[in-house]
Amino acid sequence: MRKIYILTMLLALGVPFRGWTDVRVQQASPAVYADIELPFRCVSGEQDKEISRTIALSPDDFSFVPMQSGDALPRYAVNGYSFHKQPADQALSKLLKTADIKVVAPKSEYALLDGDKVTGELSSVVAQLAEVGEVFYTYNADKKRLVLRRRADYLLKIPHYRPVLMTVLDALRGSGIENLNVDWEQYQIRMTVSQEELQKAKKLVQQMLHDSYLLVADIQGYQVIPHSTKGSWQGVLNDTSNIVASMGRSVVGRYVVLKKKVTTDSFLNKMKSSFQLKPLLAGQAFVPNGWQMKFNMGECVSNGMLPYPDMSMVLKTQIQDGTYERTKVILHTAAGVLTKFDLASDLNQEAVLFGIPSKVGNAELLFTLKFGLVRFIQKGE
Repeated sequence: MRKIYILTMLLALGVPFRGWTDVRVQQASPAVYADIELPFRCVSGEQDKEISRTIALSPDDFSFVPMQSGDALPRYAVNGYSFHKQPADQALSKLLKTADIKVVAPKSEYALLDGDKVTGELSSVVAQLAEVGEVFYTYNADKKRLVLRRRADYLLKIPHYRPVLMTVLDALRGSGIENLNVDWEQYQIRMTVSQEELQKAKKLVQQMLHDSYLLVADIQGYQVIPHSTKGSWQGVLNDTSNIVASMGRSVVGRYVVLKKKVTTDSFLNKMKSSFQLKPLLAGQAFVPNGWQMKFNMGECVSNGMLPYPDMSMVLKTQIQDGTYERTKVILHTAAGVLTKFDLASDLNQEAVLFGIPSKVGNAELLFTLKFGLVRFIQKGE
């Protein structure tokens, strides 16, 4: 049961109130969206050097604009409205009855609310009840009708920095919000969300505005095929990492954090003596500190050879002191989770995920990850 407690108030529905500023429902102009994520997402190597490592932001750089049209509610004062364990639609109906406003709500189960002597301007009280009741509303002044909805369209305007746009997009996907359309030229994301999802998006923006770290991961994927049926990882691992391999391919399913002087390129070059490497994808993922992101690999597949449909990589990262990271990596396919890894390394090290089955004969999948750090600071610092 959800509870709502709004500060001590005055009650008098039916008496026009003139003490607050009039509220206007914003309506954004329609935009044309094109999914051209590939040139933004599918970059690596030299292009990564173009990313600024410190980005200054301010609250004015972000805005959530509701796309629904509607009229402002009449200006009444609410004084001492109380209710107990009432569904959100009924609580709103009872509140608005005195103002002769009808509430239209789809048949559904609504969150139960408690309120004790709720006071304030009508529009503010309705907005708060709708938020905690997990609904949206629009008001028609001519018909005096308030219509409730479970989901609503919002336009999220983002500052014109590619890492910021990609960070917000990746984190929204990682939190389960998939109904997203991106205007890459205007740096805007149109989303269809529930109240819970909207609050997640707002929480993400607030975190980014408060001195948060961002992990940038350059990801490359390969199909790895042994030259013979006795392909071995031993020599490569012994020379390039602190793992000592033994018993053929018994280390399959593990990850490697490379030695400080070893790059993923040199690691792959050493592997070529025993394995054939077929490049599959190259792209970037952006992970806010403490958040989970989702990278849809199919967007960056270079040759259409990705063996699993709808394959994605989910990353969840904790950054310590700007120098050390702990990252959980989950590989998803259309059938569910394929495998998981827990990485821990300095931010100047690179990692390799290997031994991942590919469904193609005795071939495997291999991914390299190179981590970088971006810091968000408040403008003026």
